[in-house]
Amino acid sequence: MKKFSIPFRNNPFLKLLLVIAFSIFAAFFIPVMGSFFLLILPMILFFNGTVNGINKTAAAFLISFSLFLLLAMMLSIHVPAIPVFAMAAAGLLMAQIAAGNVSVEKTIIYPAVFIIAAICFYFIYDGFVHSADPWLLVKNYIAAIIAENVKFYSQLPLKAEDINFIKDNEKNIVSGITQIFPALVVISAVFIVWINFLLGKNYLGKAGITYHQFTALTRWKAPDFTIWIFIASAALFLISHQDINLFGWNIFLVVCFIYFLQGLTIVSFFFQTKNVPFFFRYFFYFLIAVQQILMVPIAAVGCLDIWIDFRKLFQKDQTAA
Repeated sequence: MKKFSIPFRNNPFLKLLLVIAFSIFAAFFIPVMGSFFLLILPMILFFNGTVNGINKTAAAFLISFSLFLLLAMMLSIHVPAIPVFAMAAAGLLMAQIAAGNVSVEKTIIYPAVFIIAAICFYFIYDGFVHSADPWLLVKNYIAAIIAENVKFYSQLPLKAEDINFIKDNEKNIVSGITQIFPALVVISAVFIVWINFLLGKNYLGKAGITYHQFTALTRWKAPDFTIWIFIASAALFLISHQDINLFGWNIFLVVCFIYFLQGLTIVSFFFQTKNVPFFFRYFFYFLIAVQQILMVPIAAVGCLDIWIDFRKLFQKDQTAA
């Protein structure tokens, strides 16, 4: 009797196609899981593009994306086509750039710029289709998100005063977030690419693939001239002009985020130098996620690293010990 065998078991491309097709399907059609797969899509394409080749991975993505998009159009289902395409393309771009033996900054910045461009294209194109101001669409989008959050918080066992405070200040919250929306887009794009890069790098290491230019990420630091951008953006707060103030706020927030990333690398270097157990490392990162106020001292550490070389101090302590 002939033994039954799975037809694609020994076919690498079909395996690749299956993995990417499932990711695209989840991002398109599964509500909660879809958001998760959308966020890690760059990592999936980055990893597979490096392991299986960029051309094969791109072909598997385009086949899956086209088929599921066609299915969604036939069923009249609205799917996040532009975000999925942008995230996947960012992952492929990461694989392409990393293979070129370039710096970690370029590996992060170029895919992040692509995601930012996709977001801008989405609002500009949507504004053109609906004959509306793209900035008004941004404001409506933020208002819808705030309204959904208020609805969600109303279902939680929170104090009525807290819910009423959010409702009473909903317009101010929407206005404030709209004003710093450019900075939020840049920060979100860079952070998403950064996390996916770290995850992809970790999985590639387990697969036996390493890039020598990425082996010392705990020593990464922002360029020295960044401090002058930080000072200049803060100085713009002193000018009594609303547009200039808003421009300064957006630049200031982006630079603070850069120093936050530098602060994280310093913390990671400290954990590595002191051989801190992984449980306490992940617990600390979890605290940052749930208590965002911790981002402030970490960003301050990243900024002060210009004058105080914390990693050099940690190394001295380790040598002395």
